[in-house]
Amino acid sequence: MNAMKNKNLIWITIILLGILGFSSCSDEAENKSPFFESITISEDNKTVTITFNEPVYANEDATGNLEAGDLNVTIPDVDFTFDVTHTAGSNSLAIELLITSITEGDETITVQPASATSIYDVEGEAMTIDEVITSENIVQDLGIIGNWYSAGDNVAPLLVNYFDVDSIYAEFKDDNSYLVEQYNIGNTSGTPDLTFTGTFEIEKSTVGEIWTIEISQDQPFTATSKGIFEIKTSPEEVLWYEVVQTSGTQNVPPTPEEGFGSSNGGTLGDSNIQKYIRIAE
Repeated sequence: MNAMKNKNLIWITIILLGILGFSSCSDEAENKSPFFESITISEDNKTVTITFNEPVYANEDATGNLEAGDLNVTIPDVDFTFDVTHTAGSNSLAIELLITSITEGDETITVQPASATSIYDVEGEAMTIDEVITSENIVQDLGIIGNWYSAGDNVAPLLVNYFDVDSIYAEFKDDNSYLVEQYNIGNTSGTPDLTFTGTFEIEKSTVGEIWTIEISQDQPFTATSKGIFEIKTSPEEVLWYEVVQTSGTQNVPPTPEEGFGSSNGGTLGDSNIQKYIRIAE
């Protein structure tokens, strides 16, 4: 009889342990909050793809698409804005970046929830505020910074026809200073006819790959010039550059929206477009 009792007690104990164990595992699974699984960046730095471990929502009741306000996105020392594309119940989202400053190529992107009530799973569990994911380095984009050379057909017709320009060497430095050396037709001395120096500010526009530039010239005379540039990569890397002097003139600079050839409302046509080839430092 005692043996039978002991046997029954053993079975009851096993069953209880099984129930308790199952209950514990179920509770643990149910209570697990969502977390970031991966982060990738497109080659043009424009799209960041975030993957979660499970479907996510903006609201506790498993509704709502995640929006920009639900995430904190940081890129140290880089100027940018962002938007978010997500469908409620998807386990991934896209962060659309608009970077408007240069990138050195050693910056990383960090993403985390904006608050403890920003991101939920289907059970209504919120992602914890300390959940963070960091990307690999973004792609370098220095804009106009570098060394450039223009000669032959690349020299703007306006410079050839009115100023007898044969070739131009330009260096835009990472401290936002620049040096431009102008060589006129017939100059065989190796010494530039004119040397321009000053500082510049650039900002990437919302139009394609076009940047705006503002030049504050200090030599050989003070002047301000404004315009646009774009580094075109097909069929080869060529810097398209169009600026006009705005100080002391009635010139109207070209704009990203109107594109190249829009100086002075388009009256100059393509004659003011300067083209450069990148040269080694």
